[in-house]
This record gives sequence, structure tokens and C-alpha cells, in this order.
Amino acid sequence: MISFFRRYLTSWPVLVLFGLILVAFAITGVNDPLGGSAPGSAVAKVGSRTITEPDVLEALDRQVRDLRQRDPSVTQAMAAREGLVELIADQLIGRAAMEEMASDAGLGASETAADEVIVGIPAFQSGGKFDQATYERLLAQQGLTDRKFRQSLRGDLLREQVVKPITGALAVPDGVAELYARLLVDRHEGGIALVPAAPVGQATAAEAEAWFKANAARFTIPERRGFRYAFIDNAAITDGITVSEKAVADAFAKDPAKYGASPTRVLEQVVVPDEAKAKALAAAAARQGFAAAAQSVAGFGAADIAVGTLTEAAFAKATSADVAKAAFALPAGGVSAPIKSALGWHVVRVAALGSGGKTLDQARAAVAADLKQRLGQDAVADVVNGIEDGVEAGKSFADIAKELKLTVITQSPVTEKGIAAGQPPLSGDLATIAARAFKHESADGPVVEDLGGGRLVVMETATVLPAAPPPLKEVMPLAMAGATQDKAMKAAKAKADAVVAAIAKGTVFPKALADAGLPSPRPLVARRLDLANARDVPEAARAFMNGAPGSTQVVAVPGGWAIVHVDRIVPGDPRAVPGMIEQTRRELGAALPEEMAEGLAKASIAAVKTDRNNAAIRALRQRLTGDGAQ
Repeated sequence: MISFFRRYLTSWPVLVLFGLILVAFAITGVNDPLGGSAPGSAVAKVGSRTITEPDVLEALDRQVRDLRQRDPSVTQAMAAREGLVELIADQLIGRAAMEEMASDAGLGASETAADEVIVGIPAFQSGGKFDQATYERLLAQQGLTDRKFRQSLRGDLLREQVVKPITGALAVPDGVAELYARLLVDRHEGGIALVPAAPVGQATAAEAEAWFKANAARFTIPERRGFRYAFIDNAAITDGITVSEKAVADAFAKDPAKYGASPTRVLEQVVVPDEAKAKALAAAAARQGFAAAAQSVAGFGAADIAVGTLTEAAFAKATSADVAKAAFALPAGGVSAPIKSALGWHVVRVAALGSGGKTLDQARAAVAADLKQRLGQDAVADVVNGIEDGVEAGKSFADIAKELKLTVITQSPVTEKGIAAGQPPLSGDLATIAARAFKHESADGPVVEDLGGGRLVVMETATVLPAAPPPLKEVMPLAMAGATQDKAMKAAKAKADAVVAAIAKGTVFPKALADAGLPSPRPLVARRLDLANARDVPEAARAFMNGAPGSTQVVAVPGGWAIVHVDRIVPGDPRAVPGMIEQTRRELGAALPEEMAEGLAKASIAAVKTDRNNAAIRALRQRLTGDGAQ
């Protein structure tokens, strides 16, 4: 499992080099990377910067949530047990050391530089342009504030200034590329034998209990949270609103065009730069028609002159008040004299009369509905503000619900996915609310969440049950089966180890197998090149390719163990494979920045005074896993 976390996180020096936004979202957790955190619960002191337990916990929580997107079974306790606490501590220390060294060298990252990076991030854009609302929403989803994100980003920019000048011109010599290429074409020859985990008897209750304790992570139930919630009935709030006749009349008079009160015209128009040409066009229109005149005098086609159906106010906004007034004074089919505006000289034709405009009586229903909707939105906002004011005043969920006459529903603890043992998974709005419960702590009190579509809910995280294994009695059959299989695996391992010991004393591989009552080995012949493009290379194959001539290894496989023996390695010629050396050079060249970045990070830690509190890191790990209690 630790390989899963390490593969996912990749190398932290690489994140130092290429992280920027990825690191800011997925890894960073330093509360104030440029100024240091509060000195309490210090995990490390790096120069003038302090990394605290909350820093590590914040980064760990964000990382676990991200890991769950790939594997929903991942829990905080599991991640801590597999070494993620130490990995994140190393990352934060390395980041802080490089930032400290960069600052000491006089390097800096301005707000302007951070702004340029932020506006260029596609995730923060809408329609190809930076969108503030999207930016704030994504930060909120990651539990970040603008200040904290910018601090982290400036740290990324500082480290980039240190690393890129050094790694930009790295190259791989021919001899090195050929040496590594030869490793790909060397032919490994040997064999493999399987030792099945045959049954050796039922495990005892004591063995089952011991196996359960050693494998508690397999049974760990993810963190569960219970919560209370009450829907805010927007429809009921809006239905209770009455709109007065005066309000309807005032709204109609204030914006008649909005409610269709203004008459419209179907218009055509030609705009030319000088008065003489405009007069010529108007004269031609009287003889041959407006469309023909527009084409002959100004070169405008039918699509160019069509304006559409507009009110006088809308046409005035597009042209000028004088042009619109003259146009609306014309009868159907009438053509105006040239009229000057800031755009040039206009000649306008009324192709047809549009609507005559609605009266107040005709528009009354639409106006009243619009006002009621707006007043309803204001009333809902007042309710939300009242809830927030109540929380700030220290009111309980029950008090707030009573004042607003809300129906409170209590949900027993479920996982973030809305799952509880023996219960159907939550769905719809309730599943959404369950997920939101994991974004708030009990101490936050009641909060208002928008479920989309104008639906709001008041909710409060009430109970937090940390991830933990169930009582042994609830899973005893599974523990018994696991312990029984474990006994069989241990017996098979002892048999495989005996074969390895015999080979070490000089017995040849086939005879050692025969003496142990095992079948003859299957021959193995392979090159690293043959496995380069394989998706899932078995661990036994990896062991075979990594083994030295004459070596024998025991590797776990499904249902038992594999004994892998390497007889010899026959050198290959990389020049016999077209493009092999050049391809190796490119791959090594891509890895050099990582190696250099790792060296720089280690050098930074050595150059900057760093005090790592290993005891605090161990205590944090034990607290998260529960191992300390055991």
C-alpha cells in the first residue's frame, strides 16, 4: 500500500520543480509558508519558519480526500499507517527550506507574478477568461483562502527561481546513455517455481485475534459523521409575499420596455462616413428602393442593413437618441433623411411596425410575478442572514429552527459517500448533504448550504466517528478465514525459504526443488526491453529482472509464493536496436531535473538551520492510527 501513496504523490522534489498549482491544491498545507505558523505543536523549525501539527494535518486531510477519488477505501488512519504523515512532513520541510534559502539569496515573488499565474490557470477560467467566481469556488472546495493560496503560490515561484536555472541545461553524455541502454537489452536467464499455500489446519481463536490486530487496517470502517438538517422552503417563503398595486404600477412605469410596454419597429439602416453619400443613398432609395440603393451606393447587402425588431430605447442605445427618435416618427415603409451621430451618417427605413406595446393591465400579471420573485429572493436572503447572525450570537440549531419554524431531521453517522452498515446508501439531496457534513466540523455550528436550483438547507455536523476497525466479534468469521490462510502462507513461505537456503549451500535450483517435493522450475528468459511497455508487470517478473546472476528470491503471489532464480545475464548490444541509445538519452534527460531538484532540496535543508521534531511526528502518526492506544 505504501507504494500506492508514493506513486501517487510522486517525488516531492519533482513537485518542488513542477508543482505550482498541482502542489498548491494537492500537497501544500503550510498555513503561512512565508511567515511561519504559531510555534505551538511544532513538527519542524526551518530557519525562521515553523511547521506545526495543524499544517501537517491540513495537508494530510486534503491529500486523503484527493486519494479517495482514486480509491474510496483509503482512510486517514490507513494513510497515516502507510507513512503518509512522514512523507508530508518531508515535503513541507523541503519546501520551506528551499523558500528560506531563496529568500536569503534575495529572491522574491510579487503579487503581480502571482496574479499572472492565477489568471493563466485553465481551471480558474470560464470562456477562456479568468473568472473570479470560479476561482473562489474551487478554493473553497479545497478548503483554501485567497491569502493562503497566494502565499503557497509565491513559495512555488520562489522554488522555481532556484531550480530552473540549474536544471534547464542538463544533458546526458553518450557513454552514460549507452550504459543504461545496455541494461535494457541484457538477456536474463533462469527459472521460476510456485509454492502453493496448501491448507495446514484451522486457525485458533487466539490466532484469529492476533491476525485481526495485525491486519486491522483491512477492516477499518471509514470516518463517519452524523448531522442535523432542515430545508429552507423557498416556495413557502415566496408564496407568503403579497405585491401591492402601487408596487406593480411603479415597476411598470420605471422599466416599461422590460414588460413589453414600449412599441417596436422592424428597422433597416445604412451608416456611411459622409453626408453627401448619405444624401445620395436617400435619393436612390426613393427611386429604386432601400435595399437596392444600399447595395448600389454603399455596397451593403440585405444582411448588412437588417437591424431587427427594437424599441426606441434599444435603438437609441445602439445609435443615438436623435436617430431613434427620427426612425420611430416614420410610417411603415418610410425612409429617413440623413441623421448624424458619433458613428457617422444614418439613413433608416421602417420595414414594418412591430407591437404597439402592452398597457399596465396587460402586463400586470408579468410585473407582479417578477416583483414577487425578487421579493422572495430578498426574503430568503434575510432568512439566511438571520441564521448566520444567530450562529454568531451563539444560538443553537434548535433555537434557530424554532424561530424559523423549520423541521429538523437527524441523520445517523454515515461515510462521506452516504453509506452505513446495513442501510441503503443515501441518494439525492441527502447524499449531497452528507458530503457537505465532511466539510464542516461540529464546532462550526449551523451553516447554510446551497444545493443548487434555488434549494437551501441549514445543517450542522453533530457527530464525528473516526475511522476505526469494528469489534472483533462482528468480523470473527472473516478473521478466522484470514488467520487460516495466513497459517498456510507462512507454512508455504517456510518451505520456499528452505529451498533458498539449500541453494545458498550449493544445491542447484532444480534439485533443491525436487528435495522439497516441488515440481521442476519453469524456464524464464527476458529482457527489460520486453517488459518496458507492459501495463502490470508481476512482482515475480520484477524480481527476476532485478536479480543478480546466481541469486534466488521468494516473492508473494496470489495463493502462495514464487521462487525466482537467475542463472546468468547475457550482455546485449543496444546498438542493434534502432534508436535505443537516443531514446534512453531522452528518458534520462527527463529524469535529471528530478535528481537535481532532489539534491537542491537536500542541500537547502543542510544549508538552512532545520530542527525536525521526530517525536512530534511519531506522536501524530500514532494518534491518527490509534497504534498508541494499542
